[in-house]
Amino acid sequence: MKSNILVSAIIAAYNEELHLAACIKSLLAQSYKNMEIIVVENGNSRDKTFKIAKLYEKKYKNIRAFSIPGKQKGPGNAWNFGVNKAKGNIILICGADLIYGKNYVKDGLKFLAKSKVPAIIHKEEKCNNLSNLWARAFFKTRSSLDETGLSKVFTIVKKDYLKKRPFNPELGYADDQTIFRKEGTRFSGYDLEIYHTNPASLEDTWSHSLWVGRSIKNSGLTVLMLPFFLIWAVYKTLNHLKTDFYFPFIFFLPVYYSIKYFAYLIEAIKKIICYFL
Repeated sequence: MKSNILVSAIIAAYNEELHLAACIKSLLAQSYKNMEIIVVENGNSRDKTFKIAKLYEKKYKNIRAFSIPGKQKGPGNAWNFGVNKAKGNIILICGADLIYGKNYVKDGLKFLAKSKVPAIIHKEEKCNNLSNLWARAFFKTRSSLDETGLSKVFTIVKKDYLKKRPFNPELGYADDQTIFRKEGTRFSGYDLEIYHTNPASLEDTWSHSLWVGRSIKNSGLTVLMLPFFLIWAVYKTLNHLKTDFYFPFIFFLPVYYSIKYFAYLIEAIKKIICYFL
């Protein structure tokens, strides 16, 4: 792989005015400099997401900003759009709520060349806003790898490989698993520094959980769990405390997981109603 290859970082952004600037700044601060940054607003945001993107476009020659009008269709839709606009042969798949360590791209390219595979990912993400109780409940650190030691998703990928395998927005929250679900391909993880700004309020948690709920396949099972949701919430709490024992969580997590369940339930009921209509 050429040492000066152009990397196209594609940021999918929707209602991300609080996070977008930090993500862009972390990409501008990369030790690897031959990069372009493409910001794609996926649908009409209710905040200043696109305005912020356009301000950075005016300030930096290597930044371009686009907006896909209409209803939000998930980040996969934005990434597909960005890939078609990308000039680089290597794509960095970005979320606007991510902050990248300064050597993420440089080291990622080395690992990609060394591994001789079409795509790779980081091993784990760390919470960027750990002092917030809601954010810490989302995760303190999370592994990007599954039980096989590989990942169903990727972040650094060869453009030619991805263009033949576009993301499927119909998968909703799981649209980044398109290739795995279609071909069964998993991807290697490497030690790359990255931080995730987690949902940090009741509103953010509820909104994110609704998004996840729309992607859960077995709606019937979600509804059948209703009489047992408290047991489920306690079970999730106990498992959570095994990996991150934090005293306030003893009282907070049962409420947190109950909120998540009812968001899933609402989306499950909607699906069932739509099925019979």
